[in-house]
Amino acid sequence: MEATEKFTVEIAESGVDITSAEGISLHFSALEALMLLDILKNEEANLRRAADEASPLPVRIHL
Repeated sequence: MEATEKFTVEIAESGVDITSAEGISLHFSALEALMLLDILKNEEANLRRAADEASPLPVRIHL
């Protein structure tokens, strides 16, 4: 199985651009990106739990 990037994330002074492998692009201003970061930080425990449950790997790596 070949590994491919699903998303490319580029950070610039104007904000953050996220582009999918299919070419679909999202742009977040710096303020919007910080708001998204805050939301993700608040949901980190739930996201980690969901990722652990969905992982087919028997070994979990926690950072």
